[in-house]
Amino acid sequence: MTSIHRKDWIIYGAYGYTGELVVREAIAQGRHPILAGRTEAKLKPLADKYDLPMRAFSINEAVEHIGGAGTLINCAGPFEITAEPMMDACLKHGIHYFDITGEIVVFQAAHYRNEQAIKAGVILCPGVGFDIVPTDCLAALLKRALPDATHLELAFDFGTLPSMGTTRTAIQGIGDGCLIRENSKLRSVGLGYRIRKIPFSSSDLWGVSLPWGDVFTSHISTGIPNAIVYGALPRAICWSMKLVNPLRGFLARPRIQKSLISFAKKFLNDGPDEKTRSNTPTGFWGCVTTEDGRECSGTITAPSVYSMTAETAVAIALQAESCERSGYFTASMLVGADFLSNRKGYQVEIKHE
Repeated sequence: MTSIHRKDWIIYGAYGYTGELVVREAIAQGRHPILAGRTEAKLKPLADKYDLPMRAFSINEAVEHIGGAGTLINCAGPFEITAEPMMDACLKHGIHYFDITGEIVVFQAAHYRNEQAIKAGVILCPGVGFDIVPTDCLAALLKRALPDATHLELAFDFGTLPSMGTTRTAIQGIGDGCLIRENSKLRSVGLGYRIRKIPFSSSDLWGVSLPWGDVFTSHISTGIPNAIVYGALPRAICWSMKLVNPLRGFLARPRIQKSLISFAKKFLNDGPDEKTRSNTPTGFWGCVTTEDGRECSGTITAPSVYSMTAETAVAIALQAESCERSGYFTASMLVGADFLSNRKGYQVEIKHE
């Protein structure tokens, strides 16, 4: 069994579509991570391909297999299942924890462990990819531009079809409806709660409110008490979500969930090929307003969902190695609001109204 050194990285879920992209980016940045995941038969071809060590273990066995490393990047969803056991194992061994989730329950769990992380000298920073680095940085930039903002709206455009993993998470969350932040508290609302046109930098697109991670994290990052997040979708789908809202309970039944996931698999695969990734940018929009009606908006144009996730996850983990702080952090709190503004391939624009 390969020994682990304190500065070694472990990438869990390495054989997933995004997991392998993170592995490749880590190698490109001079790291030689230990590849980890639940299934040895899936790990071995990847370990042989990149000539890297591997560890096969389930999330409940993490404590026994990660000790001595310095950083763990969790790429194995659904994160509402994998994140907490991994975070607890990292806290026990003093290992920085990162993942690529957008699930609110994971951010809540990390925030709850803030004091434990401080005592352990550990950084807990879930959401270091497309979920939620661009929107979190944009929220922080807008707050800096308009410090007395009381309302925040954020929106994202995938630019391509989501992966099967992202779609599965969305289907599994149908029964929960949507979440917004209102007067500093999270409030449950129905699917399709709000539908509007979003002025992305490339074009105006229809968007529908979604229970995205920023509904929780933006308040931690900025203190803004009211927030809503939109995802760009065809207008027909936006209104369909509102129309099926009364059926949420039925659609959440295990048998129906299984059927919906099987149906989605007919149209989606694990993720786009390299050519598609290279030619499919993503877009982000944000706007903050004050009680007296002043407004500031901004946009970010970025690489594809998957390329961005791999790049930002590795870049944030690298930057964290020289960080002397510990505890729970959102992305912008850890690496700064200007993190993307200073990176090649990103266009950031803030407009004062």
